[in-house]
Amino acid sequence: MRSIEPPALIACAQVKPRHRQEPKGRPARVPGTARSAGAARTLAPPAETPAPPLWRDRWAWGCALAVIPVVLHALGARLGEPVAEDFDFLHRALFSPFTLLDGGGSDAFWRPIPHQVYYRLLWPVILARPGLLATLHVVFLALATVLLYRAFRRGWPPAWAAVIATFPLLSESTRALISWPSHFVDLGVWLFTALALHEATARRLWSTLAALLAALLCKEVALLAVALVPWVPGPGPRDRSERLRWTAAAAALALVWAAIYWMIRERAGLHLPHQLETSATTVGTPIAARIGWAVANSLRALFSLPAASSPWAGPVGAAAVTLCAVALLVLLARRPRAGADTRAWVLWSLAWFLGACATMAPVFPIWAPNRSLYGSLGIGMLAAIFLGTAHVALLGALVALRLVAFALSPAAPHMVAPAAPKTGAFLDFERLARLQLLMHDTRRTLQMAYPSLPSGAGVGLYNLPHDAEYSFGGSRSLQAWYRDSTLHWVRHADLMANPNAPMVVVVEFESRGRPQVVLVPAEALHLLLRALGKIDHREMEGALADLARADSLVTDPAAAMFDAQVAGGRAVARAALGSVEEAERDARRGIALWPANVYAHFGLGIVEYLRGHLNAAAAQAETVLYIMPNHQGAKNMLEAIQLEARAHGPGDARR
Repeated sequence: MRSIEPPALIACAQVKPRHRQEPKGRPARVPGTARSAGAARTLAPPAETPAPPLWRDRWAWGCALAVIPVVLHALGARLGEPVAEDFDFLHRALFSPFTLLDGGGSDAFWRPIPHQVYYRLLWPVILARPGLLATLHVVFLALATVLLYRAFRRGWPPAWAAVIATFPLLSESTRALISWPSHFVDLGVWLFTALALHEATARRLWSTLAALLAALLCKEVALLAVALVPWVPGPGPRDRSERLRWTAAAAALALVWAAIYWMIRERAGLHLPHQLETSATTVGTPIAARIGWAVANSLRALFSLPAASSPWAGPVGAAAVTLCAVALLVLLARRPRAGADTRAWVLWSLAWFLGACATMAPVFPIWAPNRSLYGSLGIGMLAAIFLGTAHVALLGALVALRLVAFALSPAAPHMVAPAAPKTGAFLDFERLARLQLLMHDTRRTLQMAYPSLPSGAGVGLYNLPHDAEYSFGGSRSLQAWYRDSTLHWVRHADLMANPNAPMVVVVEFESRGRPQVVLVPAEALHLLLRALGKIDHREMEGALADLARADSLVTDPAAAMFDAQVAGGRAVARAALGSVEEAERDARRGIALWPANVYAHFGLGIVEYLRGHLNAAAAQAETVLYIMPNHQGAKNMLEAIQLEARAHGPGDARR
């Protein structure tokens, strides 16, 4: 069996040791460890000793504990809380017979381990103990890290192997892997890929194939592992003929998987989300540009930077460039020569990273930073080769830099913001944590007041924050919470179409203050909507009567949004009836409770117009149009103000 060089160590010409008598009192040097000035520039570092047993390997323990920063920086989020796609899979697990021959709740992909098996086994934990599920994800992540370390420790120095194994952990997006049940897709493919590499470096073909199959059944990106694991340099398969045999076996496995995938895709009518297969943006963008998009966003994500602009992008980028420049200067000073194993590792690492980025091209331009996890293995290896060869201290500097960048990424929000943060991603940890907090508060508030609901019942959703309705998964969230497939949400659009839609109760979101989720009697909301309709039809007396009745039904002082809308409606009705003082009081109260209160601003605008304060009235009308551009009443008011201003001339004093 050929000897295996320590991977990525600088290879150089062999220097024959000179046999000479060592001075007395000085221990003899081990051949290959000379430290003379000339040898320091040419001799590679000595080969590492074999790894100790796992339980005595301090580096392995360090890798396992490297998940701690991820957990600490995720605290405050409702870890494990199901949201959005989770309810598609939970609904399938709860109310449909078990089968592996469809998407398992997905309309796009056949991923039976995370979509069918995972939810079928763990739905009681997901719904009742989501924090326990997050703990399970942390354990899986730590296990994958240790497996990767042990795989590369067979041919790499321990510090280098540890940097490679832990490289994915210090990214803000990794927090989403432990937080969201749906991300077991990415966590599962990562875990089984780590197992495949572990088994391949131990030269165990059948267990490698089993791990690769499990990875394929988690996510399609595992095809990259199928192609590259048989060619892992160093402690992988022994020679070219063995690698070809492994490649043939892995290819046969992939072909069987692909054939089954195609048949199930056709049978179940699966297709990429958002019509990406035919999207003009996707199809019209060259493949090189799409891969470049994936590469750039992946590199930013690996340093915990969002795809959108960030104040930390400059300092973090400058620090990374400085680190690379220092390593380059050290290497130029030493003038090392790369050996065959080094070149093989560099090519393998580049192929892994670029291949992982290429798999993102079909979903362009929808970015999610968790997708950078798989390709991070290649970047981690390149960093170990480049920085570790220069000096092991530079590896420590890299870890420190990424820890700082990781710490600077946004913490979990403590309140649900009315609008999602603009990070350039469809979903990242910050946006996910916002939705999970909303879902947690909604479920807890509703189930505390209504431990059970009658069959077929509807529950209203009112004033949800922007970009949040998606998180409810249609009515599947309500059905999963109560284990009843006949329940349904009555959404805002449903209420506008039918203000008298039957409901048991209404869930209302509060953008300011706590709690942010309150319950409003269904009759009160019906009366409010009816009153607002009467205002639009100029039935002011009837509107005030309905508003008074609605106000009397809501006794929870936390229902500020409802109170604000009642006050705004009263302001418009009273201003239209000429009760200027009362209308102003109601309008200012409505704005104080909810600054984006359209009715309150419009009512105040009427008050100012009646008083002859045309500038102030115009300002309120413009505010209304900023919030609701199609508000006809505000448009009419501005036209009236302009007509009156022209009639009085430019010299008129208007306040």
